[in-house]
Amino acid sequence: RVLQRNLTRLKLRTRSTAYFGRQTRKNVKRLEARRGWRVDGRVQRPDAKRIKGLIEQQRERKRARRLTAGAQAFPVPGPHNYGGASAKFGAPRSGHSHQGQDVFAACGEPLLSAQSGNVKAKGYQGSGAGHYLVIVGVDGLDYVYMHLQKAPWTSQGTLVTAGTQIGKVGASGNASGCHLHFELWSSPGWYSGGGPFDPLPALLYWDSYS
Repeated sequence: RVLQRNLTRLKLRTRSTAYFGRQTRKNVKRLEARRGWRVDGRVQRPDAKRIKGLIEQQRERKRARRLTAGAQAFPVPGPHNYGGASAKFGAPRSGHSHQGQDVFAACGEPLLSAQSGNVKAKGYQGSGAGHYLVIVGVDGLDYVYMHLQKAPWTSQGTLVTAGTQIGKVGASGNASGCHLHFELWSSPGWYSGGGPFDPLPALLYWDSYS
């Protein structure tokens, strides 16, 4: 059934029968031909992993389209870079993994809200995030900004529009050099039942239009 549902998600409509019948085999061959794989109509474990990978790519593209439809500003408009492997989402940390993407810039560079929404949380964490701000975007996602130079300029509950300056790039908390640590969390949000996901595709898209 998982295979049949995945084929349907890949625009090869397949009945979910839990039986590897003629229609399923035919659509597997169509997928193999479309992707340039060996065409034999068989799905072994490596093939199932490849198909699962296609589904994940499809989900990421949909998520990126949803993000770019509402966001209007790249959060660090001045000169910046994305650092190395350790700056990426999922990079190993002591006891956990990196939950966002770092964007390095000069200390004091303006920091903008990438999406319109209401301030959900703000505060200071000396052992980690430093000065931070969380905005619930109009798209239902949480936008998280960390290591600000000083406390954010907005108060909890305030409506912030995309492109509004919310602070400055800094190195507060546990930070190596001035940078924005930026996170995106799925609904219902930041430490309230949602989960972080890689924000780099959205950042790169916004950056290309900034």
